[in-house]
Amino acid sequence: MESTEDTPGEINLIDYMKIVWKHKRLIIGIIIVIVFITAIIALLETKIYEANAVIAPAGAKIDTGSLSMAAAQFGLTTPASANVTDILNVLNSNILKERIINKYNLLSLLFKSDAFNGKTEDQKSWAGIRALNDILKVNFSSKDNTITISVQHKDPKVASNIVKYTLEELTELISSEAKRVADTNKKYLESQIDKTLDPFIRTKIYSMIAQQIETSMMAEVKENFAFKVIDPPRIPDRAIKPKKLQMVKVSFIASFFLGIFIAFLKEYIDKFRMKQSGSSEGVR
Repeated sequence: MESTEDTPGEINLIDYMKIVWKHKRLIIGIIIVIVFITAIIALLETKIYEANAVIAPAGAKIDTGSLSMAAAQFGLTTPASANVTDILNVLNSNILKERIINKYNLLSLLFKSDAFNGKTEDQKSWAGIRALNDILKVNFSSKDNTITISVQHKDPKVASNIVKYTLEELTELISSEAKRVADTNKKYLESQIDKTLDPFIRTKIYSMIAQQIETSMMAEVKENFAFKVIDPPRIPDRAIKPKKLQMVKVSFIASFFLGIFIAFLKEYIDKFRMKQSGSSEGVR
């Protein structure tokens, strides 16, 4: 008849439970200490607020289909509203960030007063760009065709203001570039009128000049030229970090498993010492 008893060295679930129960005080102590320390850290950690703005590329304002071929003949780029790629490229550019930092004196908000002692203007600029990169995030949703601009900072008002500054400088950059291109094209087209005798081509040139003037005027207005603001930035009323409850939950789970691990390690060490002690007595 076969024996149903466990073979030497074999441990079942009940044995594991017995070890856990035996060292329950150790496990509970580890959990209490780690959770308490985590709670203290969560309470002392600096609160971080996040301000957001949601924008969408503005629809095309000028029908350029009938003029694009004529513009190509003169080596011109037909003006159009900025698309998603253009907006994202500007938002992620160092030029935009440098403009924001210099125009609104953000270095004093992002760094301590003595942070730039002995630093050159170029070093200050790069430090500001890197700091702004750390707190300013841009996310594009292809599903909604929208762009979310978010800024995290310990001061909720500062976070909201930086998002606002970003939108203002984004508008300024895209509008000024569109106006510059339109004015350049207009001057070039005007110089071609007297050189062209064909009345059909002259008519096309006049149409393109009118188009450049319209684009320049729209860029000058700026409002909703490149994008429209779906959700403007607001001063956040709640911090997004630290997530106190989540930190405590994670620390509780982690400390629980750490306690079990230490309990089994202690059990193993105790048995090993007992075995070594028994061996020593046997030799004697």
